[in-house]
Amino acid sequence: MNEPKHGSPVVEKTAHLLEAVADAKTGISLGALVDQLRVPRSTVYRILNSLTAHGLVARVNGGASYELGPKFVELARRISPGADRVTLIEAARPILAAAAERVMESFKLAVPEGREMMTIFAASSPGDYALFIKVGGRSRKHVGAAGKLALAYADYGEAEAYCAGGLEAKTPYTITDPEALKEALVEIRRNGYAEDNQESNLGLRAFAAPVFDDRGALIATVSVPFIGEATPDRARSIRREVLEAAAKLTKTINGLHPLSK
Repeated sequence: MNEPKHGSPVVEKTAHLLEAVADAKTGISLGALVDQLRVPRSTVYRILNSLTAHGLVARVNGGASYELGPKFVELARRISPGADRVTLIEAARPILAAAAERVMESFKLAVPEGREMMTIFAASSPGDYALFIKVGGRSRKHVGAAGKLALAYADYGEAEAYCAGGLEAKTPYTITDPEALKEALVEIRRNGYAEDNQESNLGLRAFAAPVFDDRGALIATVSVPFIGEATPDRARSIRREVLEAAAKLTKTINGLHPLSK
């Protein structure tokens, strides 16, 4: 671990620890951090305790692994214009938690970031086999339900520019033909929701619905990823909860559906 000549050793260790936590896809344990950073266990433990107290890291579902905490979203808001994401998260928290309880699936809140979607909040399923959703995780827009939804409600020129940048495949089911994607976006906007049928990960499906601001612009998406083939009744139940949660969140933040303008 290289440190600047006139830097602070504690700050350097903290910075490297945060990078390790951010790079971990499903959270990282204390032991794994000790091995990766080659820092004494007691030092890593103290740093984690301090960062947790400040909301910069958090335990994954209350377990032994760590992920980036909600404070990072608040700090990012201070240097990024646009919607107040902290307010959005706080408004979404009870809505998505209640929906997750009813449908026994994990809910995800994501926002558009350039050519990607970024997860800013997740409400875990109370079930025994909850699907892990990484806060801070990113994915290209054309490979998932949330991203396709953002493209569907974007300006035509934005969608055109996105397609012109290339559509790489994540799975054999990813839409990689620009014309096919444009046709899918028209249908998504007409339906008011989007689906992921193993386009982002094999075996993974999802429904996503839009959240609008007071100008009728899409600022976020609510989605539920789930594994396997759902029965028709189960699929309808998940889709209904996603649509209702997104509509409730839009109303809570005084948003306006574009068709209502």
